Amino acid sequence: MAFADNFWEIDFTGTQGYEALVKRLKDGKRMTVDFEEFLKQRAKAEESYAKELMKISKNAQGTCEIGTLRASWDALKSETESCGREHMAASQRLMNELEKVVRDFREKQREVRKRTEDTVKKSQAFKRTAYNHELKCRTEYGAKCKAADKAEESVEKNSQLPAKKVEDLRVKAKRARQMAEQADSAYQESIINLDEARVLWEREMENCCRTFQELEEERIAFMRNAMWKVTNVGSSVSVQEDELFEHVRAVLEHCDVSQDIEQFVSQKRTGNTRPVPIEYENFYGNNPPESIRPSYQKEKERLQQHSHSHPVRNDPLPTPPESKPGSDAAYGTIGVDVAATSPGAAGGGGSAAVPLGHVRAMYDYGAQGTEEISFKEGDVIVVLEKEDDNWWLGTLRGRQGMFPCSYVEDIHA
Repeated sequence: MAFADNFWEIDFTGTQGYEALVKRLKDGKRMTVDFEEFLKQRAKAEESYAKELMKISKNAQGTCEIGTLRASWDALKSETESCGREHMAASQRLMNELEKVVRDFREKQREVRKRTEDTVKKSQAFKRTAYNHELKCRTEYGAKCKAADKAEESVEKNSQLPAKKVEDLRVKAKRARQMAEQADSAYQESIINLDEARVLWEREMENCCRTFQELEEERIAFMRNAMWKVTNVGSSVSVQEDELFEHVRAVLEHCDVSQDIEQFVSQKRTGNTRPVPIEYENFYGNNPPESIRPSYQKEKERLQQHSHSHPVRNDPLPTPPESKPGSDAAYGTIGVDVAATSPGAAGGGGSAAVPLGHVRAMYDYGAQGTEEISFKEGDVIVVLEKEDDNWWLGTLRGRQGMFPCSYVEDIHA
């Protein structure tokens, strides 16, 4: 469809068609300006993203890594930096190859549009002036014709008047007719001038329609190609990024867990011999006097005499819990386990140890091994041995074992 066939109107002095075309081109200019701004912002975003990628790659640590994982890490950092350079190049292409071209194109179109608009506006002004002059001439021509007709009618009506007056009326009628003829000539000339103005305006309007259509078609094609180039820039960056990260994937395929472990061991190993245990060395040798032998050693030898041996405790005693306010443990009924104190109660036959007394548990205690006994607050334990200041041997509910003496109190009969 052609602009020249679709933007006319019946109104002789109307300008709606022309104004619609001008608005379309101004809207196109606005679109071009918006596209320029889009390119600037897109280029700015690409540049910012590029700088961030290169900064991240530069500041990345991980230098303590080794082996194939280190190679993968270095590849990822390197390709991240390369991606930053690709985005920086994309930013420069958007600014240099596109934004500048779009700006130059817009300026070129503005110049052509401005010349065309000026020419059409002049022809419109000339046509409007001729039209107004034609209206004036037509009005004056009509008035002169009416005046001439009236003067001639007056001559006919007053023919009985004296000859002198009748002659005067005839002179006036003749003069009025002459003026009407002059007005007619002026009116016909204004029509000719107006038609010339119309022809000139139509010619300029046709040229304007063709020029504006060419500008609009050129602008649409240019914008389409420019947008295509922007798309190609983004697509090219994506392709380059995929190729860069394909290299990273290739390096990652050679990342081997076992190989890195072996490399670390081979580079940093300190040996495979463990330290030997440090054993107790008695100051007096292997057979110290009985009076100075460690109590735990004597206890160990004594326990070995029983049918159930109990390993000696040489670790620090647990800290007793604080006494509960209002505890009635001190007032509990003494319940001596008779079975525990009877001969053979320790089980396994043999002579039973002679009880040294009874103690009551002040706190709960859980056995830390099979050689110990557990008890609850208020339980009464039969004491069999008190040779050590920390651990005693006793029985409770038919079970014999070691217990911390700091958890109990004597029961005085």
